[in-house]
Amino acid sequence: MSRRNHPMPILVTTLTLLGQLVCSYAIADSATVSDDEPKAFLEANDIAWKVNDFNVARWKTLIGGIEGGQIDAADIQFGLWQLAPGSTYHGHKHVVPEIYYILSGTAEWTVGTKTQQVSAGTTIYTRPGKVHKMVNLTDKPVETIWVWWAPGGDRKVFAGDYQFTEPRPEQPEGAGFKSGAEEKLY
Repeated sequence: MSRRNHPMPILVTTLTLLGQLVCSYAIADSATVSDDEPKAFLEANDIAWKVNDFNVARWKTLIGGIEGGQIDAADIQFGLWQLAPGSTYHGHKHVVPEIYYILSGTAEWTVGTKTQQVSAGTTIYTRPGKVHKMVNLTDKPVETIWVWWAPGGDRKVFAGDYQFTEPRPEQPEGAGFKSGAEEKLY
């Protein structure tokens, strides 16, 4: 694999940017120390999966968010996200910017009018309001890290509209997650 195509520089850049965002909030929050200090460590296994209403995507919000049990942060949301084997998360858009970093699996990912096959080591940035869609091309979940943030500290983006831009497709027989369905957020 050539250096140009190697996923490590992208991973390092993504994690560096994420670290800078998280650290800037941690430093700002550390100015006031109290007995209610936020958690310093969190095990992903301690957080339940949340599943969307059509059971093809699930996530664990580890930092920020409204689901509870995670490290508190007001201007960023970060966690694990999976797309069920063989399933399609149809076209949608929202006002919050979003980054995915693919940990494992292979998917056909569309952002705007560009579609690309993605796999481990790929970072996908979706600008606010940009339509995006994901299709899992395998019989295993596509596993990612996802990040949402409030540009300029405008936290209203987290409560913004989430609009589907195409009808929900029929999923293949057996597609969808079998666990986590009891934890639907929507």
